[in-house]
Order: sequence, then C-alpha cells, then structure tokens
Amino acid sequence: MKRARPTAARPPPLPTSADFAGKIAVVTGGSDGLGRDLVTALVALGAEVFFCGTKQAKGQAVAQALGPRAHFIRTDLRDPAAARAFVKTTAAFNGRIDFLVNNAAIDPRIGFERATVEDFDRLIAINLRPLFVVSQAALPALRRGTGRAIVNLATTNYLLGLSPFTLYNASKSGIVGFTRSLARELGPRGIRVNTVSPGWIMTGKQLREHATPRDRAELIKAQALKFLLTAEHVTPLTLFLLSRSAGGITGQNLVVDGGKFMQ
Repeated sequence: MKRARPTAARPPPLPTSADFAGKIAVVTGGSDGLGRDLVTALVALGAEVFFCGTKQAKGQAVAQALGPRAHFIRTDLRDPAAARAFVKTTAAFNGRIDFLVNNAAIDPRIGFERATVEDFDRLIAINLRPLFVVSQAALPALRRGTGRAIVNLATTNYLLGLSPFTLYNASKSGIVGFTRSLARELGPRGIRVNTVSPGWIMTGKQLREHATPRDRAELIKAQALKFLLTAEHVTPLTLFLLSRSAGGITGQNLVVDGGKFMQ
C-alpha cells in the first residue's frame, strides 16, 4: 500500500481589508501615540476596536472622531480587576476577540541611583504585568475568534542598554521572554503571539517632552535610514502580524528602528 505524499501547505494570502473587516480587536493604551495610530488603522479597515486609557476626555475624543466602531473604555491597567473588566466588556460585544495588541506603557527617565522600589513597581505594573492579566483574561474569547493573534509592543531600548532607562528596560525586556513562552504554550491552540520592538518613534509626546533637535540629529546619524520614524512606520508591521499573511510567524521579535540596532 502506497503512502500518501505530504502536500505543501498553501501559501498565506497578502493582507487585505478582509483580514480585519468585522473582526474584534483589543488595543491597550489606544488614546495616543502608537496605540492611537493603530486604532485608527484598524477602524479604517472595518474592525470593531475596543481600546483603553486612563484619560477619559482624550479617549472619548478619539472614539468620537473615529466613529461607532471605536469603543473607548477608561481603564487603569495597574488594577488587575479593572483590566479584566475591560476585556470582559469587549468579549461580551460579540462573544469573541480576534486580535489583542498589548501596547500601553510609560517611559520615564529615572536614574538608577535615585530610583525607588515604588518607581520599579509602577513600571512593572504598567509595562509588563498587564500583558499577563489582559492576555489571560482574553484567552477564552481569543479561542472563539478567527484572527487568534496577539502582538506585544516592546522597545529596542533594552537591546541598546541606553541610560537612564534601567528600570524601564527591565520592564520592557520581560515582554520578549513572555511573548516567546506564551507563543510556545498557545501555538497548539492556533493562537500566535509576537513582539514588535520600535526604536525611538517621533510621537507627539516624544516631540513635546523629550526629542530635542540635537537628539533628532544624533538619531538620524545612528540609523541606517536617514529619516525620523513615526507611528505610521510601526502600524503596518503590527497589522501584518495580526493578519493571515503572518500565519506562519509566532514567538518572534521584529524591530522597527530605521536600522539603528541590527540583530
């Protein structure tokens, strides 16, 4: 008796709006910066997007500007009960979640010698712990979804060992280990988990508070690509990782930094 020959897997399709139209997406920290750009793109592609933030007025303004498929829920992710309630509200909308993007984070400049335990705990409570709480709470609804993809936002900062970011980098580097192990654990259930690590992205906050003209000039000098990056350079990669086109990619850390750090 002849054995059946293994057939090659069908190549995944290129991303289209069909990957997102009618899907349910959750984005933490979606009121500003990278999160807001991603929420805007997902809504434009036809997804129902539930996003959270701590500033009610700002979040509501974003939702109103984007229309009825953008749903803002004020949430302090430092409170596990509040984080779970945010996910529960999303899952109740249509009984499922297709995509989860863990984006919420803070990036204070705190010198190591003056840092406190409270500073460290705050960074972990905002930058790292919610990935566990939100992802775990979303898991039953993700299993019922069709997208079944999680993307976690990290940073290249920890790869470069920049100062004064020791506490920040501790909280962000944990995302990569979390992603890889979760990808291994959830892969048999058909759920993919990846990390996107942006470099210094010129969001409105960075331009207002941190990126001086000298900083920007030095950044361009250090990058292989000689222009400043914006949120629009990060969103397409995130969308790709959520889409069917990335159906064979999980447990990976993809860098968007203009070629400053090369793995």
